Amino acid sequence: MEILSVSLKNFKSHSDRHFTFQPGTNAICGENGAGKTSILEAIAWAMFDYTGDYNKDDLIRNGSASAQARVAFISSRDGRTYEVQRCTSKGYTLYDPQLAERLPYSRIKEEVMPWLREHLGVSPGTDLSQLFSSTIGVPQGTFTVDFLLTKEKRKPIFDKILKVEEYQQSWKKLGDLEKYAKSQVESLEQEIAHYDDALTELESLLQKRHTQSEEIKQVQTELEQAQTALIQWQREQEQLSAQATQMQQLDSQLEALTARIQTQTAFTERLHLALQEAEQAVAICTEHREAFQAFGQAEKALKELEQQQRSERELQHKRQHSQEQLRDRQTKLATLTLQLDRLQQAKADLEQLEPLIEQQQQLEDSLKALNQQLQNCSTWQRTVQDQEKRLVQMQIRITQTDKEISCVQALEPLVQQIPILEQQQQRYQQQLSRIAAAAQFEADLRQMLRQSEETGDRYFNQVAQAEATLRDLQQTVPLWTEPLELALTTLRSGVDWQQQLLTALQSILQDLAEQTSEARLEKQLQQLQSDLKKARQQQLEFSGLAQRLSDRAERHEEAIALQASLTELQTQLTAEPFLQKQQTRLAQELEALGDPRGRSRLRQQELQQEPTLRANVETVQTSLAEDQQAIILLDQQLATFADLGEALQTQQSLREQHRAAHQEYLENQKLANSRRERHQQLQEAIVQLQALEQDAKTVSEAHKQLHETFNAEHFQAVQTAYQQTKERGIALNASLPDKLKYLEALNQQLTRLEVLQTKRSQAQAWLEQKRKTQRFVKFARDAYKKAGPRITERYVQRISREADRLFRELLNRPNVGLEWTRDYEIMVQEGAHTRRFLNLSGGEQMCAALAVRLALLKVLADIDIAFFDEPTTNMDKPRRDHLAEAIANIKTFRQLFVISHDDTFEKVTENIILIERE
Repeated sequence: MEILSVSLKNFKSHSDRHFTFQPGTNAICGENGAGKTSILEAIAWAMFDYTGDYNKDDLIRNGSASAQARVAFISSRDGRTYEVQRCTSKGYTLYDPQLAERLPYSRIKEEVMPWLREHLGVSPGTDLSQLFSSTIGVPQGTFTVDFLLTKEKRKPIFDKILKVEEYQQSWKKLGDLEKYAKSQVESLEQEIAHYDDALTELESLLQKRHTQSEEIKQVQTELEQAQTALIQWQREQEQLSAQATQMQQLDSQLEALTARIQTQTAFTERLHLALQEAEQAVAICTEHREAFQAFGQAEKALKELEQQQRSERELQHKRQHSQEQLRDRQTKLATLTLQLDRLQQAKADLEQLEPLIEQQQQLEDSLKALNQQLQNCSTWQRTVQDQEKRLVQMQIRITQTDKEISCVQALEPLVQQIPILEQQQQRYQQQLSRIAAAAQFEADLRQMLRQSEETGDRYFNQVAQAEATLRDLQQTVPLWTEPLELALTTLRSGVDWQQQLLTALQSILQDLAEQTSEARLEKQLQQLQSDLKKARQQQLEFSGLAQRLSDRAERHEEAIALQASLTELQTQLTAEPFLQKQQTRLAQELEALGDPRGRSRLRQQELQQEPTLRANVETVQTSLAEDQQAIILLDQQLATFADLGEALQTQQSLREQHRAAHQEYLENQKLANSRRERHQQLQEAIVQLQALEQDAKTVSEAHKQLHETFNAEHFQAVQTAYQQTKERGIALNASLPDKLKYLEALNQQLTRLEVLQTKRSQAQAWLEQKRKTQRFVKFARDAYKKAGPRITERYVQRISREADRLFRELLNRPNVGLEWTRDYEIMVQEGAHTRRFLNLSGGEQMCAALAVRLALLKVLADIDIAFFDEPTTNMDKPRRDHLAEAIANIKTFRQLFVISHDDTFEKVTENIILIERE
């Protein structure tokens, strides 16, 4: 893994800063308070979700709404470049710059942290925040603190780093599981004992079921015999019962027919009477038909006259409304005439105010112009102050931008090589991935080339012979010259194609010879990747060139415009005192006039109403004439209704004269209309009566014939035998359900016991399995209990060996040794003497703590970067220089970041990041 750059925006003391890093030791230097540690904190916050004792608001620069950090790094997983961006308000954004796309991860715990662990090269489930605080980036001033603690206080700290407590927690958690497994075994044993108690009566129940089954079989045999006899008696009984039923039916039919004949006879007589009533009603309606019609004509005439009466009332209402409207408009006309008289006086007043208005306008225009000039002077004064400040700031920013542009422009040649380098890298990677296939392909091609050369030689000889033969034929047979020339051309084309194929195969073999040299390709690829990485780092810087050039042009134009504006404003400000005196004089003269324009405006507003008033007068006069004409027309229309009352009285008298005859006609009309229907009903009733009399005669004859063949005594004997057989069957059926029910109860008990027996077998099998599980859990718990110390011992040994090597590398003294004991104590041996960590000097303590922490990082996380915040604190200059050289000599880590406020580390590395206070 390698961190390429970090960009900060409103992060703590940084407003908008960008820093790039290199492999090896990166020294971050600057004065106290410049924001050196903030760079480390930004990387920890974005890459490891570590904030220390800060909350989110502490990360935001004063006066800003949010803070943002963006880190570009090379992944340990696939060697590609990625960017991690984190914002206090928007959260995480993961970006792939090579594909120019955003990765679909945003949830921190579920998506972002697993992705970071994978590309950082740490195991799943690792707490990145704890890993950073304890090993990768130990906070300032705490590097040696953990090793100076007592044994009891050191143990929980490093147990957590080595994950020792996880084995202890697993042992404790498995205790509950062991108890659970034991309870499962005991529960199954108790369950099997209950099953054994319940199965004691199984044999006696089996014997009872056998006895009951035999009794049921005997009853069922007797029941079958009784059912056979019952069927025979039932058949004979059904035959005799059918005859008896038929006789009863004939008796019933005969009685019913007799009753219906009587009813139908009475119904026919009633229809005779009804027909006579209808004929009388017809006679009455014929007598009063003329009076009925006269009554209807009078009713119709009255409806028409009532419609005319309603029209008369509507006309009278309209005449009254028009009369009221006429009076209102006469009143309105008088009011409008009075208003026109007042407007003549307003015209005279306007002629007197015209000279005063002109004088007032001149004074106001002069005063307005002066006020505008004075207001402009105030605005210009403030603008001059603001533009002077902006001009100074703009010149500073232009100078700074020119420096940045010069640095960035120098990167252009290398950035332009990135596409070519990427293509070369892809080609080398493809060649390396296909070396085995290319070697096999080269062997196949060489075999093919040898075969083609042998075949080609024979083909060339054959073609030469064919050409000689065809030349002879051309000379012998001149008529064949043209076809033979075509054949010769075809042969020559074949020869050329064969030679081109051989040349192509030889060219491919030369390329393959270069592509199958694995050592050379790997060396070229490594060099190319190094160049490409450097170019990509420069590309991040160069991508901001266009924006910087645009900013410089805009700032330069803005500075020129500001300078010109300042000169013009300062010239205009000299006339301000004279303008103030003129303003006072004009205000006094204007007040003395008394606002003639306002008075004139009031008069003009009144005169503007004159056209409207005159139009209203004309409109009212026109409306008056229309109302008078409407009243005359309504009077003419009302005159046509003078005889309406007399006509109404005549028709009402005529209607009353014929009312009694009309009423009698209506009362008999419905009955008279039913005469034809009643006559038809009478004829139908006579036909039905005749049919009923014929049916009664037929039924009487059938009943007489059936009575002669039916024997009532034999029918009684058959019924008695059938009843006795049926009772015997019922008695047998009555006893059978009880016996079957008892058998069913026995079967249910036996089924329940069989289920219990099956469950006992299953429980026995489960018991054996649970006992095995109990033994396994107990074994696993013991294994976890013993594995924790053993695995911790192995970790401590590996870390101790790695720390010992790093310690010698840091001190550059081969005769010293370091041991990290099982109690997490550092012991340093030099020659025959051994010293504890407490007895080491400050510089030796820092080197020893540094070696152990780097070893922890190398063994546990497999991360080859580390951060050191002020590692030379409380050291004199020789020790600071020695520690700086020791850190720079560490070769097993790809990248180291050292934060320092002095120049100690500037001497041992070319990768220096100088931080200045903003």
